Amino acid sequence: MQRFHGIIGIIFILGIAYLLSNNKKKINYRLVFSGLVLQLLIAIAILKVQPIQFFFQNMGKGMQKIEQFAKAGAGFVYGGIATLGTDGQPQRYEIAHTFVFAFNVTATIILVCILVAIFYYLGIMQRLVSLIARGMNVLMKVSGAEALSNVASAFVGQVEAQVMVRPYLKGMTKSELLASMSGSLACIAGGILIVYANMGAQAGMDLAPKLIMASLMAAPGALIIAKIVFPETEESQTMGKVKLEVKSEYTNLIDAITHGAGDGFKIAMNVIAMIIGFIALIALIDWCLLNFFHLFNPDLNITLDWIFGKIFYPFAWAMGVPSEDLNSTATLLGQKLTINEFIAFKNLTSQQVPIITEKGLLIVSIAICGFANFSSVGMLIGGIGTLAPERRADLARLGMKALICGTLASYLSASIAGILL
Repeated sequence: MQRFHGIIGIIFILGIAYLLSNNKKKINYRLVFSGLVLQLLIAIAILKVQPIQFFFQNMGKGMQKIEQFAKAGAGFVYGGIATLGTDGQPQRYEIAHTFVFAFNVTATIILVCILVAIFYYLGIMQRLVSLIARGMNVLMKVSGAEALSNVASAFVGQVEAQVMVRPYLKGMTKSELLASMSGSLACIAGGILIVYANMGAQAGMDLAPKLIMASLMAAPGALIIAKIVFPETEESQTMGKVKLEVKSEYTNLIDAITHGAGDGFKIAMNVIAMIIGFIALIALIDWCLLNFFHLFNPDLNITLDWIFGKIFYPFAWAMGVPSEDLNSTATLLGQKLTINEFIAFKNLTSQQVPIITEKGLLIVSIAICGFANFSSVGMLIGGIGTLAPERRADLARLGMKALICGTLASYLSASIAGILL
């Protein structure tokens, strides 16, 4: 029966979405059911079907290769810097198997952004997104704009996904807009996904297939939750059709490479700044909490992790996390939502918040694999607001709903995957 504990999580998550619904009578249960089936099929394919499992395992190895290629560039720039090797002895950075977070992460993000820019210039990215979106459009009967935006979010960043549906943003219904925002927060960009997979590889964790599965499952998952919370009551301009016409902004291949490198550097610097700032802020808050509660009881060690562990414990339990990993999972869920997913993954892969069981690792990896956190909501509203200024008021009103939907979508994917292990 432990295997099917995740069914409680599915009911719990869908129940929360139902309670938050602004029009319960208009919920499209066919869409909900078909989306759940699609999520289940994705999970079964990656976890249980041997050839597909083998394919994604090799894709994970390919992600590790990308980090090695990225390090060839970073090694030239930082080659004179010494770092500690696996034996604890100093050695040059460009030597194999050395890892310095800032250098490796920066190099990997830059290389992936260059590859995405090249694929975009060649039209490969648009064709791939359009093909998958057509399939989702047929299966779930969602509008073309919703399908395109959610599928694009599984490959590129939050704002970049919205660029692909820019012509439709002005005329999107509020339900479509929420679904689009929820997908951007539930999924995770390819470059960041590769960084997390390689962080896991450094710690001996095979996270790549889990994270790929999480990002693919998040697209239909976000649509399920968003369409329960805000059912469609208006007429969509793109219902029943998927049409993607996004021309490349690059002049030629060299222009694509240089823009990709520049964009990657900006993203990497933003990641590093967030990591430094949030870890420092957490240390400050923990110090304040400890000193305050020690005034009443010297043994009362209240920290942010302790608080997160209590608040998110019911979600971890409902998703089917084994008892020995419940507190750690709850802590990581709290860190991901209130701080950001980078902190959660860093603490997971460094074992600062240890996960012991294989099932616990699967569930928590999927549950924290997404951009749904408070800072990302601000970035998303700002990004879409720039593309469609006339929708700023709608975006602001839907921001918190999108955060809840994106979070619940990740939890829904984790619950379904946990049933299969």
